[in-house]
Amino acid sequence: MSKHAYSLKASCDAAAAAAAFSKDPEAQLPLDFPQPHHGGCNGHSPCNGLGHSHGLGGFRAHPPPTSEPRGRPLILSPPETYAECARHGEEKARLGWLKLAMLTVIAGCYVGFGFSICLLIGGNIGMDILKERPGLFNLVFGAIGFPTGFTFIVICGGELFTSLCAYMAAAWWEGRATAGACIRLWVVSWVGNFVGTAIFVGLMVASGAFDGKDAYAMILATKKTHHGFGACFVLGVLCNWLVCIATWQANAAQDMTGKFIAIWLPISAFVMLGCEHIVADMYLLPLSIALGHPSLTAFDVAIGTLLPTTLGNWFGGAVCVATVYAFAYGTPNKTVTEWAARKARRDGADGGVSKGGAGFKADGFANPQLRV
Repeated sequence: MSKHAYSLKASCDAAAAAAAFSKDPEAQLPLDFPQPHHGGCNGHSPCNGLGHSHGLGGFRAHPPPTSEPRGRPLILSPPETYAECARHGEEKARLGWLKLAMLTVIAGCYVGFGFSICLLIGGNIGMDILKERPGLFNLVFGAIGFPTGFTFIVICGGELFTSLCAYMAAAWWEGRATAGACIRLWVVSWVGNFVGTAIFVGLMVASGAFDGKDAYAMILATKKTHHGFGACFVLGVLCNWLVCIATWQANAAQDMTGKFIAIWLPISAFVMLGCEHIVADMYLLPLSIALGHPSLTAFDVAIGTLLPTTLGNWFGGAVCVATVYAFAYGTPNKTVTEWAARKARRDGADGGVSKGGAGFKADGFANPQLRV
């Protein structure tokens, strides 16, 4: 074949391939067909808009880069997050008594750490600021301390009654935990959290950390026991609504930075708003009595505060978060199953590095037979 004929044939082949590619961008063009030299896209010769690479043979067309995501996402979608919470609820329903006791007690201690920071730092920036600039006082009081304790629980491990309200309700809606298992987790976590906060009260009193620094702790304890039953219930609902949003967002975030931000925003918000958190009250009220509060009684603590706060926290987590998202994403279980399949494929693609691991069950749960 003459040089002129070869060049003409190459031009025809390139034109045909380009036309086919323009009709079907997903088609792979052969990289070994003869192609004429166009001089490149230098402003002096036309370019057909296809990707190309310069070389001895001119240019070679190739498809645009794929838009498929690679690696693990930084955040799960809302349906995936709901499925993750339901899966965690099922896992927690199978916790043994000893492990559950240890995790609930240590969670109570972590709340004590966080609330102590709030009281000793935020609560001691000055009574004049509390009176003249209450917004600034609440900002400082809420921004530090309590988010620290909640971060300890999420990252290091611990079981809070408040978070379990949402976890177990989601698992129940998806048929992954029985009603009896939910009640067991709620009761044991409540008692374990109380034991943990009581231990931490003893440690803080023995340390003398509050000597001469307990003024705001006394003021806050008095305020908490004088809300009235109805107001305390509503403040409990609002509190655990925000706490379980923090739990939800921490499950959605897939890296440490994301989890910290996800926790800090709603947790600091409920403290700034003055909402009622049952485990925080378990710590503050006995601490105030131990420090010599002049007027608190057992009735004020148990009936006036702890009971309505417990009921409100349960409603905020189990209804306002878990039930709402169960109806949005979890009824029927199609969302959970589809998410689990995607997670299994993703785990297989990255060699089992993801949280579920290579042995993650196809339906996302270790015990698919568990039903209400």
